[in-house]
Order: sequence, then C-alpha cells, then structure tokens
Amino acid sequence: MMLQKTWCIANPLSSDSVLTANIEYACSRLDCSLIQPNGACFKPNTQLHHASFVMNLYYQANGRHLSSCDFRNSGLVSLTDPSYGNCSFHSGGNIAEQETSGSWCVAKPGTDDDLLQQNINFACNQVDCSATHSGGLCFYPTTLINHASYAMNLYYQTTGRKKSSCDFRKTGLLVTNDPNQLHIYTHKLI
Repeated sequence: MMLQKTWCIANPLSSDSVLTANIEYACSRLDCSLIQPNGACFKPNTQLHHASFVMNLYYQANGRHLSSCDFRNSGLVSLTDPSYGNCSFHSGGNIAEQETSGSWCVAKPGTDDDLLQQNINFACNQVDCSATHSGGLCFYPTTLINHASYAMNLYYQTTGRKKSSCDFRKTGLLVTNDPNQLHIYTHKLI
C-alpha cells in the first residue's frame, strides 16, 4: 500500500459528452461556482478542465476512494497536484490510501496549448509517436491534450517511469489507473 495525497482528473481521452455528463452529475451534488465565469477555475474554459475540477471535488467529498473517481471509467487518480495559478485542486488534507500497480503520465488539464505542443516536440524527438499520426492507433481523439498525453506517457514509460520523466515543466501528472482503458481502440502503451 502507498500512502499519499491523491486527486481525481478527467481522462484526456474522454469525449465532450462524457465530460458534460460528469460535470452535471458532480454539480448536482456539490457547489461548482468556481468553474462559472469569474470563478477562480473558470479558465481555461474547456470541458476537460471543468470536468477535472468538479470530478476532484466529488472525489474529495466522497472519501478519495477509487470508486469515487471512476465516472464510468473516465476518471484518473493523480499522484501529482493538478492545481495551477489561482485554481486550487484540494486534496482534503488527509492522506488518501491507494493501491497502485502501475503509473502513467498524462498532461495536466488546463495546460496551455503552446506548452502541450512543446511537450509533444520534446517527447517525440526521443520516442516514436507515429501512433498519434493520421491512420495511427492513437490518432483519435485528435486533440492536442490527447496527443501530448500519449507522447508524454510513452516518454515516461520508456525512461523507466522516473517521476522526473513526467514533470514536463510541471505540466505532467502521474496517475494510478491506465488512461488507455477508456477506449478499446486505443493503443496499449506498455
């Protein structure tokens, strides 16, 4: 067993309709005012970012159990704090208990597109990212955060799963559940 703080984020492979359903579900049970216009966590105004914030609220409010971050297999338990700027993703102050059998690296929701592209460029100069090219097994969804997460994870996996290999200037998050489990067409990384 590993004891440490944990957070819940949305899987970058999740569709907007799944993310919207997650937001509606969590916000029907919790105060989601921070993702409203003028709220500290409104920007970036994306479904992925808003879903990650409210999914974490729900996860924290429900005792930080794996089942509280499942969201029909669209949630990922993060070992890295996804907070940025004035937007704080709380971890409840208590240490959460998680059983981990592996780790993966994904891009932090809310990361600027320029940084995501820089992460792709860096990682793909070190590893083969052809799976994210047109016709590749991981081309879909064709979002920058999905392609960055693929490249960052492949780099992390091939460099021995060192925590520092998922830093990417504080834009990488270590997660305890495989983000590839969301879609059956997604290429299994390792």
